[in-house]
Amino acid sequence: MVKLCLFVASCACLVFWHFATLCNPTLEVLGSGYFSIYSRDTVRSPLIIRRLDMGSGFIYTTRSEDAATLRQKFNTIDGESITLDRHVPTRDILAVLGHTKVSSRTDSVMTITYAYSGRGRDFIEHGGSRINLQIAHRGNRTTVGWPVILGSF
Repeated sequence: MVKLCLFVASCACLVFWHFATLCNPTLEVLGSGYFSIYSRDTVRSPLIIRRLDMGSGFIYTTRSEDAATLRQKFNTIDGESITLDRHVPTRDILAVLGHTKVSSRTDSVMTITYAYSGRGRDFIEHGGSRINLQIAHRGNRTTVGWPVILGSF
């Protein structure tokens, strides 16, 4: 009976983890760049290029090709972002990730777009609308994050 309970609990955890992974975008599909994970977990790995203490959590940075491996080391992920050293059109990002544009703003330095997908488990309120993806274009650099970009862009 104990083995059966452990098996059922393990299966439930695996299904929940798989569902959560499917709901939030895996940003590394956008290409090669620097990938960041926002978490309250303390993690050590040779894949981590930089760890920034934000007081209430950490921003861990790695290469996008190492993102899936590093992601497995976390119990809780509060957000992710990727910075690409090339301009990727917003419409292409929205199409690949399955999000819909909510709003955008442009100033003399950058364009920021906010988007939403009902698939994501996390969202914030912005301007009276739900968003769970932020895209920033600055020169030839594109940064994408869910639910928003934390840190500089």
